[in-house]
Amino acid sequence: MAKRFSGNEWGFAGVMAVQALVILALEIYILTQWQNWVTPIVLQVTVSYTVPIDIAIVIFACFYTGVLAFDAIYFKNNIQLLAICISNCLILAFAAMQYRELLETSISLPQQYDMYYQPLVHKEMDWWAYVQPAELAVNLILGICILPTWFFAYQVHKEYKWVIYRRIHGDTSVKIRYLAYEVFLVLTKLNFFFSVGFIVQYNLIDVHFEEPEYSLTMALIPVVFFTLVLGIWFVRKEWKWAMIGIIICYLALIAYFLSRIITLYGHGWRALTAGKDKMLLFSITAVVLSLLSLVCAIQCVINFGYGLRSVISDNGKGEQDSYQFRNISSPPSSVSSRFGVD
Repeated sequence: MAKRFSGNEWGFAGVMAVQALVILALEIYILTQWQNWVTPIVLQVTVSYTVPIDIAIVIFACFYTGVLAFDAIYFKNNIQLLAICISNCLILAFAAMQYRELLETSISLPQQYDMYYQPLVHKEMDWWAYVQPAELAVNLILGICILPTWFFAYQVHKEYKWVIYRRIHGDTSVKIRYLAYEVFLVLTKLNFFFSVGFIVQYNLIDVHFEEPEYSLTMALIPVVFFTLVLGIWFVRKEWKWAMIGIIICYLALIAYFLSRIITLYGHGWRALTAGKDKMLLFSITAVVLSLLSLVCAIQCVINFGYGLRSVISDNGKGEQDSYQFRNISSPPSSVSSRFGVD
């Protein structure tokens, strides 16, 4: 039987979908104007690839959170709803950084020349006049969408209380164990985005095709992907020794990000160069998420053998029917308040 979604669920997913599509159109417009403004010799400066990378990250972030929104609704994950709302705030912060960088670029780049005194941009074009409205619109749309996403997330959260109660079969002793599992899932999904986002930025901007570091750094993307995916799989199967290997991988990942943060500052903690403030945002967030994922992974291993596996294996099989029954025949408020286990 196909799953039915409530109005609040459609509202939450709809806002995220509209946000992704509008941001896509605006960012493509900005990228098009950038390509019309610069000349081929602009590749000699770092900003020539930091701008397209930043645009791609904003687009990917909006679409990735949109996918997570539908995923959270399909599996009725309250923790993921909260994570998406927080992620939207981080995307807005990144877009604000992008606005500042493009403004500085519009001032500094026309003043730069190559060794033959050829300009790096078409000076007859007032690029910022074309781009500023779109950049303001990006930040405005992201800011406006934050409010309805928090509202719909709160409404959906209240709807999911009965589902979560049924999912743990009314056993409050399972609540903490199941919560650790759900938090681990959400942290894993967010960690993938920030880890890959940092690796791409660092590899293209700081390493900049220098071998063998460039190839080795790019190879980290599939390593991170399989580490995170296998971590979820091993938790569901409760394979303790396999999870120990995943925990070791998390420790290695944390060590790598910390080493890159130190490298970004360089010897003597010199001033940052182009794009490194955003790389630090991604790397520090990835470190925090990896640390939290490590703690949750350890907690999940401790919870092995206490009946959580049967609850996870039943996830999505039976709660939808109970959710539909809950919508048709709601228990009294005094009873429903007892079901607020999440």
